[in-house]
Amino acid sequence: MNQLISKSAYIDVLELFVEQGYLSKDQRLQLSDLKDPSLRSLIDQGLVPEREFAQTLSQIYKSPRVGPEQLPHNAVEGTQELASFLLEHEALPLSIKDGIAKVAMSDPSDEFTLQVLRSKLKCQVETYIALRSELLEALASAYTSVSKHSHASASQKSTTHINVVGGQDLPDDLDSDSALVRELHRLLQRAISLNASDIHFEPVDLTLRVRFRVHGMLRDVYSFNAEQRDQIVARIKLMSKLDVTERRHAQNGRFKFPSDGRVIDLRVSTLPLHDGESIVLRLLEFSLSQLSLEDLGFEASIATAMMQAISTQQGLVLVTGPTGSGKSTTLYSLLNQLNEPELKLISIEDPVELNISGVNQIQVDEEHGVSFATALKTVLRQDPDVIMIGEIRDAETAQLATQAALTGHLVLATLHTASAASAVTRLQNLGLPEYLISATIKAVLAQRLVRRSCTECAGTHDSTPDRGLCSGCAGTQYSGRTTIAELLPASAFSGNGKVSEERLSSELLDGVTLADDARRLLAQQIIDNAEVFRVLGLSV
Repeated sequence: MNQLISKSAYIDVLELFVEQGYLSKDQRLQLSDLKDPSLRSLIDQGLVPEREFAQTLSQIYKSPRVGPEQLPHNAVEGTQELASFLLEHEALPLSIKDGIAKVAMSDPSDEFTLQVLRSKLKCQVETYIALRSELLEALASAYTSVSKHSHASASQKSTTHINVVGGQDLPDDLDSDSALVRELHRLLQRAISLNASDIHFEPVDLTLRVRFRVHGMLRDVYSFNAEQRDQIVARIKLMSKLDVTERRHAQNGRFKFPSDGRVIDLRVSTLPLHDGESIVLRLLEFSLSQLSLEDLGFEASIATAMMQAISTQQGLVLVTGPTGSGKSTTLYSLLNQLNEPELKLISIEDPVELNISGVNQIQVDEEHGVSFATALKTVLRQDPDVIMIGEIRDAETAQLATQAALTGHLVLATLHTASAASAVTRLQNLGLPEYLISATIKAVLAQRLVRRSCTECAGTHDSTPDRGLCSGCAGTQYSGRTTIAELLPASAFSGNGKVSEERLSSELLDGVTLADDARRLLAQQIIDNAEVFRVLGLSV
């Protein structure tokens, strides 16, 4: 490891972060004893948020800050041969003119990198500071395509400890100095900074394609070559404590990754394919479970009605929608509202998305006989007040859920249906009689997630590469997501009227359908027509 910063300067910066409240004195002492000090490790370990890190170092080193619109997405002429070095050491040339190279870095204390650049470029170097996530995004765009072969060679050379398992070369999980491991960590950091919900690693033509799902849409971000593919798959399995030698059966695991002053929980799913293994990482953040329904984007009247529905602490509350519509997050929000010491809360999930203190969470495991139905039978013997069922999938679970709701329990559950009213048809198809449905249901919420229009673009974004990318949305024209919803309140199930989908469609709260809620957001210019058509399949 090359010396990046003098020990005294390093300790001075650590002391400053202690004064700012990002580091404790114990952490400062531990970091001070490191053999090879590196300020960038403070971001790697999630100790200091990257924005505050950049601001502080900009003041200390008198280096101007640059935003994403000032970072080139094409390599500066004459720097292509340095692609592997620039990627590994996170330095992005902005321009070379009149014997001066302007270079953006996340850590301007990296003296080794500056010395190499002075030597290779044969000019003086002026440093600028960029947020690490924005810097990595620009570096990947500018240099990844021209550096695959040299980067693969560098990663193979630096992976010095090799285990041979099942006839394949696999990296030692303790070899954190591997360039390949650092590249994987950079991808995780990028995904988190972009608020991606999933990272997909997929074998394609002997390579390993990497895609991020951001605001519900997939986008290509990277590709590992054939030599790197098996090593990356093995590394992810090691991080997730999965069986590295198992390539014929799907596996599930999880691990934690520190980033930007917080720790992100990642759920891992592997799937054997005919030409390799597909791996999907789901990024989970505990803070989502603490958001109110209003924070999640629900209209005030719907949020109020849902809180009334769970306040009786008896009956069945359903949340419906397709996969990826935010149903689990809504259930977690409701659980958080009910999470009081005097109540016993038990959830049955497949899988457990987030660990919530105060909630007894059960992981469904069909292979070992733990289904939603069998778990629910056991849960009812535990004297629960509130039961959350991740999904009602079969007749037995539906029957048990409604019986529990009828006997004094509050049951929260999800269904995969297109609308609130069609949830009743689904329950009838599962064999529930009409009287049981009308006697137990307190509310049925149908929801979808829609992408917010980027306020910085304001509909005028020009995605031509040489014009640069919008700092708010990276050229996608969307930034963040919100919710559209429709709700069937308890009153829709009272009286002697038949519980039919046709009748219930006219009993929605305030008469507002999913399309009506979308029109409300359109009128406020929060979303656009293209997004409504993508999510609902219609123009409103």
